Amino acid sequence: MLSAPRRFASPAQTISPKGFTLIELLVVISIIALLIGILLPALGAARSSAKSIANLSNLRQIGIATVAYTTEQKGYYPMHSSSTSTSSVGGTKPRWADYLYPYMNNTDIFLSPNLDAREIASGFTKAFFHQYSDTPAHLAALPSITPVASANPPASGEEARHGGYGYNFQYLGNARPTPTYHARASRDVLAASETVAFGDTTGSRDGSSANDPGDGGAAVYALDPPIGSINYGSKGNGKGVGSGYAYYEGGDDENAGSGSYDPEFEYDYRSAPATRNSGDTAGFTFADGHGEALGRDIIDDYNGDGTADNGYWNGRGNASLR
Repeated sequence: MLSAPRRFASPAQTISPKGFTLIELLVVISIIALLIGILLPALGAARSSAKSIANLSNLRQIGIATVAYTTEQKGYYPMHSSSTSTSSVGGTKPRWADYLYPYMNNTDIFLSPNLDAREIASGFTKAFFHQYSDTPAHLAALPSITPVASANPPASGEEARHGGYGYNFQYLGNARPTPTYHARASRDVLAASETVAFGDTTGSRDGSSANDPGDGGAAVYALDPPIGSINYGSKGNGKGVGSGYAYYEGGDDENAGSGSYDPEFEYDYRSAPATRNSGDTAGFTFADGHGEALGRDIIDDYNGDGTADNGYWNGRGNASLR
């Protein structure tokens, strides 16, 4: 009987892996580059939008703290700063953020997430007073009281700081005049939902176009109205009245020609709303506590006639009053 022929297994064939050709590699690189080009702007926009949302959230919380403050203080708004130099401790003094801090107890909300490296390096932020003194800020601001230094101040560079937000000090609370100006809700703020309380601020160039806004800390916690106050509020910046006292750092009305308001105007004196947010808007909280992001063309021109006015600043919701 014949047996079936035996089958022998063929030796395994060695297959070399096929590599990318140069053309295939270039195609892959091109696709990756295209995807990066598509995704990066979207990621940048998302990051900017996230910062804008966080910024407006901060301002809304500041607005809530302001409402709580005015409720406890019989309707009076806080000062922008202290009325006397004797209140300084550890190189800092009480400012509006220090007066509001006890009502929110969160230092983070007083620091804008939109500040850039240049602004931070130029002195845009201030240290919180409560870290350096055991005397409450509202008492330390009184001329009759000398604040007590804290036994445990923070180490240099480790202190909590506030910055990026300015106060509508000319119409709500100016510590400079004698007597100081304190707005009262029932008397001076008759249109709370249309009255700016705080907002993103550029700081001032201190009168020189050669300076960057806020250099040296110029007006970095103030927010000036489009044109100086005259008949309402502190009637100027508090250092004097009339010509030369329109804004925190002085000067006369800028960008105030009839029908010629320019929302992109670069001010020399005014500490203006800073359009750091997405859509070229500035964030604001109003006297009733609500927050909103608006362009300068809106916040500086209440009646929309192309001329700067103080309608959203003077507490009355009236474009003809200043």
